[in-house]
Amino acid sequence: MGASYEETMTVPIAAPDVGQRAFEVLRNLQGAAGSIATTQPGVLSASFKATWRSWGEKITVHIDQASDGTVVRIRSACAFPLQVFDWGVNRGNVQRIRAGLEPPARSEGSRS
Repeated sequence: MGASYEETMTVPIAAPDVGQRAFEVLRNLQGAAGSIATTQPGVLSASFKATWRSWGEKITVHIDQASDGTVVRIRSACAFPLQVFDWGVNRGNVQRIRAGLEPPARSEGSRS
């Protein structure tokens, strides 16, 4: 099995909104090849083209509603199953998606 990286996070946003946000983040990532597919409810899949560092990656984002927000599992895996080293590409993909899904930080001067 090829190299991969996965993280799980919980965001205090409704699942449909997280799904839309995840779609936008995937669409804006550098190197996106082809389309972003919803293979089943709550699962987004995207493929990324080969670069000088890898033979491409497959990214999946699983979105599940929870009592305290939405649980998101982000996984990036090398497209070539025998690729053992990814030189941090998969971790970088996951971290960029995670950063795009994080709720905006509230400024200390704002009051509700």
